[in-house]
Amino acid sequence: MKNINIKKLLKKYYRRPVFEAPMFRLNLVERDWKIMVLVFAFGLISLSIFAWQIYLSDKIGGGYLSSTITSTETNTKTLDKVRLQADILIFENRADEYLRLKNSSKVVDPSL
Repeated sequence: MKNINIKKLLKKYYRRPVFEAPMFRLNLVERDWKIMVLVFAFGLISLSIFAWQIYLSDKIGGGYLSSTITSTETNTKTLDKVRLQADILIFENRADEYLRLKNSSKVVDPSL
């Protein structure tokens, strides 16, 4: 029977990872923090400018040039008295029918 050397087979597939100590310098950390703070400040300023532009748009803040034209037309709505009386009569009939049904039948508790 042939002897198989497992260590020899796994040697070419398994290699120890080589760990190197990272180059840690204080000035690199300070540089990275400066970049992050500057990007955040630039984003905040640009977002503020964009929000101010939206505020000054026509719909919210009155627009860049507010118009002084006022309309002289008055919008008045007129009521049709005949339709109003018909609606009142319908509601009175509903109220009477409700009171009649309420007094004529006894309500059964559905939880029983």
